[in-house]
Amino acid sequence: MSRISDIVKSLKPESYGHIRVIVLCVFAATTFWFLNSLNENYSTTLKYPIKFMYDEESYMAVEKLPENVQLNVSGLGWNLFRNSLGIKVTPLEIPLETPADDKRIVGASLPGLISEQLNEFQLNYVLTDTLYVNIERRISRTFLLAIDSAGISLDNNYRVVSPITYEPDSVLLQGPENILSAMSDTIYVKIPQEELDESYNEDVPISLAQSSLIHKNPPAIRVSFEVEEFVNNKLTVPLELVNFPENFTGTKSSIEVNYRVARSRQEDVTPEYFEAVINFRKMDKQDSTILPVLRAYPDYIKDVKIDTARVKVLLNE
Repeated sequence: MSRISDIVKSLKPESYGHIRVIVLCVFAATTFWFLNSLNENYSTTLKYPIKFMYDEESYMAVEKLPENVQLNVSGLGWNLFRNSLGIKVTPLEIPLETPADDKRIVGASLPGLISEQLNEFQLNYVLTDTLYVNIERRISRTFLLAIDSAGISLDNNYRVVSPITYEPDSVLLQGPENILSAMSDTIYVKIPQEELDESYNEDVPISLAQSSLIHKNPPAIRVSFEVEEFVNNKLTVPLELVNFPENFTGTKSSIEVNYRVARSRQEDVTPEYFEAVINFRKMDKQDSTILPVLRAYPDYIKDVKIDTARVKVLLNE
């Protein structure tokens, strides 16, 4: 316990100055040793940045290109240290004469190509086994456009009640040859909004798979159509008798028709626009019933149904 007390007592304020001097001396010696070491030659392995040289107007990379190659080099410590920090490091240039055909570059083929570019180092050997590249010819192609009408999402009881118009009707795509050549001549544009309950007039983006690789002109089209709510309705329609004999006694004189119609057109639907018939020659002789047929009705009503399956016919004996 007395030994610890002696050490604590020795740490008086006047002794702190001596400690600072010692620390500064150690730091200076270490710095001198480090700087002196950087003037010597070393061999080491490092990742060196690379850049592929090709006609970028005629070709484009489909996948991310390798960004560096692993080398074993010899050189001054200063240069190696600067390279490890990425200071003023000029990428090694790897030319591609036929970019669309050069899918893999063997590491053994690189020394003669890059050794002359390493001005500050001596290349010992290349550690990277193979560089894989995926570059394709850049082409332009025009595609027709169409709206994916079946994919339009509408709110309950709402329907599209007008033609779907859009402009322009085509798009010019620029991108990799293999991708554009494999695409269908027509691109279907999907309406992104969900549960529409009002008329539509919007710019819709042209969405494509691998869109990041393809330039679109234009990138979007203007789409418009009208949407309206449809309501349930019913109407009594007179029956027209066809080919009935003279000894006919009676049958139903009308049938009830159920349908759906746009709310704004409910008043437009009247019996004279319907044509309902029963044909005597179609009678089932076993039970004397005939299936009524609705031959005409307004084209703007939907889900049209007759309220009865068959009509009973009475004949005189």
